[in-house]
Amino acid sequence: MSETADILIIGGGVIGCSIAYHLARLGAGRIVLLERRAVCTGTTGRSGAIVRQHYSNDFTVRMAKESLHVFQHFADLVGGACGFTSTGMLVLSAAAGVEALRANVQMQQEQGVPTRLISGDEVPDAAPGYSGQGVALACYEEDAGVADPMATTSCFAQRARDLGVQLHEELAVTRIVASKERVTGVETTQGLFSARNVVLAANVWSPALTATLGITLPITATRHPMLALRRPDDFGGRYGLHAVCLDLTRSLYLRPDIGGITLVGSSENVLTASDPDHYAQGLTEDEIRYFATMGKGTLLPLARAVPRGNWAGIYDDTPDYHPILGRLPHYEGLYCAAGFSGHGFKLAPVVGEWMAAYITSNKLPDDMQHFAYERFERGQEIRPRYNSGVLG
Repeated sequence: MSETADILIIGGGVIGCSIAYHLARLGAGRIVLLERRAVCTGTTGRSGAIVRQHYSNDFTVRMAKESLHVFQHFADLVGGACGFTSTGMLVLSAAAGVEALRANVQMQQEQGVPTRLISGDEVPDAAPGYSGQGVALACYEEDAGVADPMATTSCFAQRARDLGVQLHEELAVTRIVASKERVTGVETTQGLFSARNVVLAANVWSPALTATLGITLPITATRHPMLALRRPDDFGGRYGLHAVCLDLTRSLYLRPDIGGITLVGSSENVLTASDPDHYAQGLTEDEIRYFATMGKGTLLPLARAVPRGNWAGIYDDTPDYHPILGRLPHYEGLYCAAGFSGHGFKLAPVVGEWMAAYITSNKLPDDMQHFAYERFERGQEIRPRYNSGVLG
């Protein structure tokens, strides 16, 4: 197989499919997306898919706010059902994190986010079922919610196809090809694809592809486990949803899922690298016991919950837990959208719009400048107020 395109996108997760869709909307020419397995079978399919605006930098809050608007009006703005449901979200803080939480909430309110500070005693009223014990201060964001990562990605992919994008699945890219100082395409398991523009949206598999060009992406693949608990039927039944929670007192996050399920994961930073193609995708008995025990301390009805499955996903962590967006050095036509560190799903709508605008116009969106590859060399890493990279 040998094809020619104006723009090649590597990666069929939510980021790659969003970029493909937005490029097609702009009439960017012949666009081809290459996916090593099938759409949304990589890291996106294992996402917790929480959609929130709670971040600690104003530019990231603006990104999340714009993306939330798309999720809220997905059928009209993109097409199809992304499964977004507004649940509200708690952030629970111990005494050591009170000042950071106060500052973040003030900044978010200045950006127009409907969020408010509450005391530990007010937690059960704001979000029934949750405990405020040991909570020095909390906040509640009313518009936050959850979506379906598979449905969202499939919608972006289908709309991209509708607009003329060619999606090839079961086709792995083995090397990015360049001549002198310009990319010319990619080699794949099924032959050469030629293009003057290549967009790398391959998550944890991105560094291996840039390494062949002598570019080191500061991205580490890290394993993140998640436990699914079937809640007792008297807490919402099979169809009820509770609020999302980021519990900084226990370093947990919790989100509701369909079927009366609560997903429990860790918000602690993971410093040990994993092989994204060979890692433990299931949880150990100790991990299951840990998440079940910690989860019931935050959401009281989970004391009567039953484990109903588990899995571990992979994050593409950068040193500052924020993505690399834009051009990569040394080669014309080489773009990157990777290193999302667990934030990719909720930011995917605006990332796709930004990348498409930049590729087609060469004009950098104002807030996108913070995510340049060169920031790591210049000492301009993004500084969040939280210690947890998952929170941003």
